[in-house]
Amino acid sequence: MSQWCWMVLLMHVNIVNWHGIYLSVAEISQSKDQKQINLKLKIFPDDLDNVLRLFEKGLYQSADICSKEKSILTYFSKNLWININHKSARLHWSGCKKVGDSLELTFYIPQKEPLKSIELKATFFTELFAAQQNIIQIKTPDASPVFLKFKEGDTWQSVSFPVK
Repeated sequence: MSQWCWMVLLMHVNIVNWHGIYLSVAEISQSKDQKQINLKLKIFPDDLDNVLRLFEKGLYQSADICSKEKSILTYFSKNLWININHKSARLHWSGCKKVGDSLELTFYIPQKEPLKSIELKATFFTELFAAQQNIIQIKTPDASPVFLKFKEGDTWQSVSFPVK
């Protein structure tokens, strides 16, 4: 395909801040007192901005992305499903900060009983980026870390504890 055709195609698709890598990295860990599960998610801010614009169907107003707590929490609650001990877990907002070229979003889930299993389905950003991959590391004090990878079309994955 000629260079001119590629340029027209890219202008037609209207890619905003295209960076070519569609990857998130997340860490799920237990607090030291084992009373809550913490989730730390690293993503690109322009990806979050674009997906929120799509998710809110034109009602989204660009601003400081970290000030969009309600929109971010609602989006991830519908696109990152977590079951703890076979029970649906609700994400709670903890914070947002810019770290270099990325954003670090933090959430928590109150933990009411000993951790026996985690089931996850992480489809966030896949509705906008077909190449999106979400890597999630699960860390607990008594087990080796476990890594899970999600892409478009993936279903639930689960980890039982203790993992050796």
